[in-house]
Order: sequence, then structure tokens, then C-alpha cells
Amino acid sequence: MQIKNKAKETLIGVETLPSEYKDKLPAVVLVHGFAYQKEEDGMFVELAKRLTEIGVISYRFDFSGCGESEGDYVDTTLSKLRDDLESILEFVKTRSNVDPNRIGIIGQSFGTTTTIALAPEINSLVLMGTVLNAKEILVNLFGDGYNPNGISTRIRSDASTVRIGPEFWKDFGNHNLPSLVKQIKCPILLIHGSEDDHVPLSEMEETHSIANEPKEKIILEGADHRLDPKREEMYKIVIDWFKKTL
Repeated sequence: MQIKNKAKETLIGVETLPSEYKDKLPAVVLVHGFAYQKEEDGMFVELAKRLTEIGVISYRFDFSGCGESEGDYVDTTLSKLRDDLESILEFVKTRSNVDPNRIGIIGQSFGTTTTIALAPEINSLVLMGTVLNAKEILVNLFGDGYNPNGISTRIRSDASTVRIGPEFWKDFGNHNLPSLVKQIKCPILLIHGSEDDHVPLSEMEETHSIANEPKEKIILEGADHRLDPKREEMYKIVIDWFKKTL
């Protein structure tokens, strides 16, 4: 499926439905990370499948400049990603088969930052590999490729290259992310791998400390930033969470 974002770019997404249903159902939007895609290395595909098994529709979109969607990621900013997510949520809430009063989000990595930036009015939230002090974390990840006045580049472990323009870094000044966490009123579950070498555990701990109740945090021992090799445990935790909160 596809929608238009505020920049009139086409965003491509996938709707995953339970095999049988009659009434309006709860829905979960899966929000991918920095310069990733709607599959999240298979993680989001598996979560979508398991959500259908408990009667939940899921939606996962490529942000502008990612995957199949239009746009160039070099032009992205947190504000643009936030606006993309807002457009996606507006679309989901108007779907004829969705109960707009039973909406959840799963954010992964920088998808948590995008979700916090929007501070959406939803019913349940899961943040995995939470990135709160986003500029600091990303400057560190870009390393020598960080260029606040030009094009920043980062070569990933799979040899792909991410390119970001200077507006990306400047735009962080428009977002007080800790303050925005406090604006989120729904139940929040935070999951983090103990061996995450991209985002320190302190990011999750800080987010949890300022989040409103009800809130829970889970540290997956031995898991990395992609939550390997504890994904199976994570899937069960997330599904149980939405059973309770949606």
C-alpha cells in the first residue's frame, strides 16, 4: 500500500491482517531505524506475523528515502521522519478495519527517536534499543564521517553507505526529546540488549526514569542492538505486552 507524506512523496508500506476477522481490530505500527527498511532484517516481518495470531493488524512503512519509498535520505531530518510517522498514523486510524482507540507502536533504534519526537496519542508503546540523546549517539557512530557543514557518510558492516546532509544535525535543536517523553501518556515497554554496542544501556535507563507510569523495562542479557540472539524471547515479550495493553 502507499500514502503521500507532507512533502508529497510516496511512502510504501505493508498491511498484515489476521486470516479471519469481523469487527474493527487493534493495530500496531512498526517504526524502523536509521536508514533501514520496513523489514528490519526480518524482525518486523516476524512481529507482524505474530501480531496477526493475537488478532492485531500491523502496518510497516519505509520512511522517505528508504527501501521502496520516494525521496533521498540525504535530505532527511528528525522533523521529516516525525512528519512521515504522523502521516502514517493518520492513515492507519482512518482504515475501515482498524479500531482507532486501540493503536500501538513498536519503535526500533532510531525509530524510537522518531516516535518520541512525535509523542503520539496512542494506546500502547514498545521502544527497543532506545535512542534518546540521538545527536550524540549518531555523531559517535559516524565517527570520522561526521561533517556538520557538509555530507556526513557512514559505511555499515554490510558495506552499504549512509549519506546525511547538514540539516539533519541542525534539526536536532528543534526537539527536546526528554521533555517529549513526558508527553507520552500510554503504557510504555522498553527493551534493550545488554551487549548493545551501538546504543548504551543508559539511553534506555534515562528514558525509563522520565517516562510516565505505567512503564516497564526489560534487559535482554547477551543481546546486541538487533536483539540477536534473543529475538525469540523479545517476540514473546512484545506479544504478551500488546495482549495486556491493547
